[in-house]
Amino acid sequence: MKRRDFLTATAVAGVGAVCANKVAAAEACCAAAMPKLAPPPQPAQLNLCLQWWRIPGGEMTQKLDFLEANGFAAVEIPSGDWPVKHGEELKNAVKNRKLFIATACGPSDFSYAEPEKREAEVQKFLPVIEALGAMGSVGLIICPARGKLSEPGHLSGKDLRKDFVENTGKRLAEHAVKHGTSIVLEPLRRNETPFLRQVADGARIAADIGPGATVMGDFWHMQLEETSFMGAFICAGKLLTHVHVAGLKERIIPGVHAEADNYVDGFKGLKLLGYRGAVSFEGGMPKNPADPKKEVPQEEQIRLIRNMVTMLREQWAMA
Repeated sequence: MKRRDFLTATAVAGVGAVCANKVAAAEACCAAAMPKLAPPPQPAQLNLCLQWWRIPGGEMTQKLDFLEANGFAAVEIPSGDWPVKHGEELKNAVKNRKLFIATACGPSDFSYAEPEKREAEVQKFLPVIEALGAMGSVGLIICPARGKLSEPGHLSGKDLRKDFVENTGKRLAEHAVKHGTSIVLEPLRRNETPFLRQVADGARIAADIGPGATVMGDFWHMQLEETSFMGAFICAGKLLTHVHVAGLKERIIPGVHAEADNYVDGFKGLKLLGYRGAVSFEGGMPKNPADPKKEVPQEEQIRLIRNMVTMLREQWAMA
């Protein structure tokens, strides 16, 4: 071998050895830095849930009968004065059923620049939280801001976060703890809010608020804002108390666009956490071909609900 070839070969070998060592070191470093998830204390459970107005049936008993007969484990109720008016009745109605009361979902906005408006928002939810606690609900879904914070009359993102963590949100969370429930922060899409759009951010805000504050994930919102369903849920950890699900192509019942509705990655994350909260359908129904201003008839809605249950259970088993 010529001296030049020998030196070239030696240099290449040396570079290869250095690169190999660097790769090995990098892999070891990454392995050490990767979070190690402890096995959950109990295995995850798929507790399917429907929002109140989506449940077929007129009377409360009929709605609860439908849930039990079709494989649901939880019910999500409206916010506003509904829990105050109907909470005791619902609490008694689920006593001897295999159903739990998940959350109450209703509009909220704590971004007003005027302290009086923020205070009014807090005050309107105090009796709702008390009613939810009395019926054993998981909590009240809260969206800290809606619309554009840049509009006149609204706090900046920095000021809103400070006020929500130290004042409005904290007071609601403390009130929730006193009554055995929680506030559940919901990240939205960027066209709905500029403030809270990712599950990890919601978990951080909930952690900063302290006891009584938790977070949820919504597959529809997460599809636009997250790079990984599984990663988003893992970031929430023990603070994750509720999940919304809808079609990923169109915000209607899962299964209509079956080719697009894949939740396996997210379900993997829920299983890694040992998640046992509700997975609640929040969305619309397909339009009625005979009358596009209306949804499909109730018989078809019932078929689609049952189809969703089958599909979600199959994907849960795959996760």
